[in-house]
Amino acid sequence: GGREGGMGISWWRMAFIFGPAIARGDISSLGLYTPFVFGFLLGRVVKQYKKKVKLRGWPQKVPQDQYRRWMLGVAMEAMFVVGFLTACHFLKTETRSLFNFFLSSFVCPMLRFCIPWRNKGPLRNGTALWDTTWGETSVHILMIGGLIISWFIQGIDHIFLGFLFLQAVPEIQRRFWMKPMQHIYLVVTILTVCFPFYSIGVCAWYFPSYLEMLPKPYLQTLCWFANARPSVPDHYATLGVSPDADMKTIKKIFREQAIDLHPDKVGDDPIKLARFHAIQTASDALTKGRAEYDKSIENQELNEMVPRCYAFLVMMGYWLLHSLIDWNEVEGMRDTHKDALRNHVMRDGPVDFTSIGLPNDDNGRATLKQYCEPEDVELPFLSGKKADIMEMRKLLEMAGFQLQPFPQVTGNIQSCMQEVVLGTKDMLNLKEVNTTPGFYKGFTIEISQTDDSGEEKSGVSTIVDYQGGDKRIATLEPAVGFEIIQGEAKFTISKAGYKPITGTVGFHVFNGLYQVFTIGLPEKDEELAWELHEEEGFYNGYTFEVKNGKTLVGYQRVYEYWPQTRKVILDGPLRLPTGKQLVGMSMTDANIRPVAGSSTYTIYPDDLIPRPRRNKIEGDKVSKAAPQVAASVMAAPKNIVGAPKGSVAATRNAKSKINKHKAYVKKVKGGGSSCIVM
Repeated sequence: GGREGGMGISWWRMAFIFGPAIARGDISSLGLYTPFVFGFLLGRVVKQYKKKVKLRGWPQKVPQDQYRRWMLGVAMEAMFVVGFLTACHFLKTETRSLFNFFLSSFVCPMLRFCIPWRNKGPLRNGTALWDTTWGETSVHILMIGGLIISWFIQGIDHIFLGFLFLQAVPEIQRRFWMKPMQHIYLVVTILTVCFPFYSIGVCAWYFPSYLEMLPKPYLQTLCWFANARPSVPDHYATLGVSPDADMKTIKKIFREQAIDLHPDKVGDDPIKLARFHAIQTASDALTKGRAEYDKSIENQELNEMVPRCYAFLVMMGYWLLHSLIDWNEVEGMRDTHKDALRNHVMRDGPVDFTSIGLPNDDNGRATLKQYCEPEDVELPFLSGKKADIMEMRKLLEMAGFQLQPFPQVTGNIQSCMQEVVLGTKDMLNLKEVNTTPGFYKGFTIEISQTDDSGEEKSGVSTIVDYQGGDKRIATLEPAVGFEIIQGEAKFTISKAGYKPITGTVGFHVFNGLYQVFTIGLPEKDEELAWELHEEEGFYNGYTFEVKNGKTLVGYQRVYEYWPQTRKVILDGPLRLPTGKQLVGMSMTDANIRPVAGSSTYTIYPDDLIPRPRRNKIEGDKVSKAAPQVAASVMAAPKNIVGAPKGSVAATRNAKSKINKHKAYVKKVKGGGSSCIVM
């Protein structure tokens, strides 16, 4: 697939143009190289246009001098394209492929760039059926619509094959990038379904003498599916004679009709003049080359299908070959990652031994080293998912090792709480806030604020826990029901017999609406380590998943766990599903939220190699701990970040672009959010 979608150069483009040409033995035509120059020039236009995001101040306000230079650059690149097309027109160069290159080199990249807004499908059990951008959706609609329209216009021919192999197939390759075997199965399935078409191409290439043996009904059926209309006119029907008529009869009929339709007699009548030219063409074909004409109409269906099937065979063969290359490259990349994991283990790198069922001590490490030491041993490919751990456990069990149960617990959520900081450092009456731990436990708190839209919100709750000192963190149950704007929301604490305290809500890293929970005792499951651990922080870094029945409500990583109170604080607010859901006969915005007492939680590990834990510090930034994972594991020579359309080698460039973009965004936005230490 195309490594650079906007540059107009890719293996698929070369195969689409040069594959059939090489098979025909026609490689010297200048028209073969014209589309690549056209695609390259269009790619320069797209590249220059995308520089818009690098303009200082974009998208809010861009300096006029920078904007003019950017517009001048786009206009110059566009003029090169216009000049190239003008030269093609005067030189009468073959331009039949330029339309497909225009779509794949300019239209599709521009749609993806100019329409970046998210497009999520309706929710099913809390998960969107699709999650992409409107630009990507527009490209898919263009592909499908182009295939349908081109089939109706000219059938399975050049434009149709262009939509299929220059746009649809590279997109399929990108979707199946990390699933090479499924990709091969898909190609083989398509080859099986389309066997009648490429069988004609095989016969035309290797066994042309067998083509005449194909039955006419068979070819007529293929022509109907391919929408291939016979292009040779029926001259016998034009003259109104039988195909068995002799030459004398044909000439006689022509003379009789020509006398009545001659231009000298009919004058400027366009209908009769067109009829005269038609019978003249028919007469010339039947009197000067009747044998060749009779042969051409003897099997028009075969003449129509052979070139189409020939091109289809070449492209399908290339697709199969490229899928095998993809499979080989991905397997090579997997081996590289597995070798990196082996080296990581042998060098005593951090591993979550508890998740894979080994003792979290020197004995567990020795056992894992014993398994990983042979170079030919099988190891999982790390993807940062629970499946990595389960695959590692399966491999260890197959090797005969006794493992402890998988540490996964499931139960009901008892309460959804919310934490706030009482007061900011610049609050005038900050000294009135009591800093004694537990002092405000049982107090009533009211929080009110005005959001950006001008809507006033307020909520009342009870303080069930209070950390005094410099933290001044109050835990509220139930949650107030909305996201609190830190530094702006106002609070009032009251209790009978005590003076009410008012102030501004301070900054706190765990301020999310669905970020603090208390969990109930887990359900019994003998196949799992289902009992809650009494070790403080045992579940730190594990995934916390919430469901309402079968519907996924959200998930997030555990930042802190206190076994005494069964309190869980997440690393960030619960990632709630967004999108549309079917309610009755209409689609409405999803409103899936955790419900205390009925929602269920599941806590489980999903990282074989533990991730570095974020350090929460007071100030304007949230720092991250130094990476503890070996760089050889997390940054193998061939990574899969953004693997584009079938090219492993190009992924390194893609990752470099992502890192540069992140650095640019960080430079433009700067800073972070203030927070307070837990």
